Amino acid sequence: MSGLSRKGFGALFGAAVFFALMLVAQHQVDNARNKTFKSELLYLPNAALLQHFTAGMNSIISDLLWIRCVQYIAEENQGERAFKWLDQMLDTVVRLDPYFVDAYRYGGMFLAALKAEDSASLELIERGMVKNPGAWQLPYEAAMIYLLNRQSDPDSQQKAAFYLAMSAATGNAPPLVMDIAAKLQGRMDLFEIERDMWNNLLKSPDTLLRELAARKLQELTLRKACHVLNQRMQQFAQTAGRPAASFDELVQAGLIKAVPPDPLGGRFFIDPDGKVQNTTLLDSIKAQNTQLIRDALSKYREKHGTWPPDLEDLVRKGPFTQLPPNPYKGQTWQYDPKTGEVN
Repeated sequence: MSGLSRKGFGALFGAAVFFALMLVAQHQVDNARNKTFKSELLYLPNAALLQHFTAGMNSIISDLLWIRCVQYIAEENQGERAFKWLDQMLDTVVRLDPYFVDAYRYGGMFLAALKAEDSASLELIERGMVKNPGAWQLPYEAAMIYLLNRQSDPDSQQKAAFYLAMSAATGNAPPLVMDIAAKLQGRMDLFEIERDMWNNLLKSPDTLLRELAARKLQELTLRKACHVLNQRMQQFAQTAGRPAASFDELVQAGLIKAVPPDPLGGRFFIDPDGKVQNTTLLDSIKAQNTQLIRDALSKYREKHGTWPPDLEDLVRKGPFTQLPPNPYKGQTWQYDPKTGEVN
């Protein structure tokens, strides 16, 4: 769990001494005798008590306790797997430092995955969202809980789409998160939620964010057009008993007046599966997936000293569990193992 602590260990050493003295004092007051790690948790100070004695070192003590929390999780995962003290430890960590994003994020993941308490996980993550509205990771993890832990709930995908929209709206989320949000919103027909999200970003003082929002609003219009055209394709198939071979047939059937223009220079087409696609949207996805593969190729070469013999080796030896797909139906990635080029 490297990288979960944020401060220097020099400061942590001083805080550790301070925190250890507090534990010893409380231990003596209660006449406790057991020195094991688990019994030490019985003397975990109350968050309010800790805040009274931290002398302005709340965030450092929070970091120290977070390290202890991770150690506790590791030990418990090898033992009884009850995680009895996990809730209290996480609550103390975030009370001491309400802006400790990783504690909310990974703590929520631990609660959901190890203790199967998705309600407690969502409560912790939502507390973090209030204190850290710019942290894209927190609404993203909330969305994952609805998609993975609560997928049997009738409104799970709608709630996941809502949280993913919040994650994308921070303006800090990776492109992949924003694409997942867009796809799920499209499936749930939640285009207006996304439109509001990008319209809000148009007001950002950051020029790059405004440009991104303007581009995404245009892409949203294209995705909405694809959605409508696919609905018309389904109507045609139900009436004619066969899929439409071209957009002209939709026009002749009175289902559309014309194919909408693409302001970004792309075009709409019907793929081999009879689904309406747009080249601007597919090119954007392809560019992102190509970059993911190129980054993975560079890491592979740094580790192994050579390019992989084929792209599947990125799955066999990491870092992928599956290769990012080429979004164009029937097209595959073209890879040269001599140069590491892919397109």
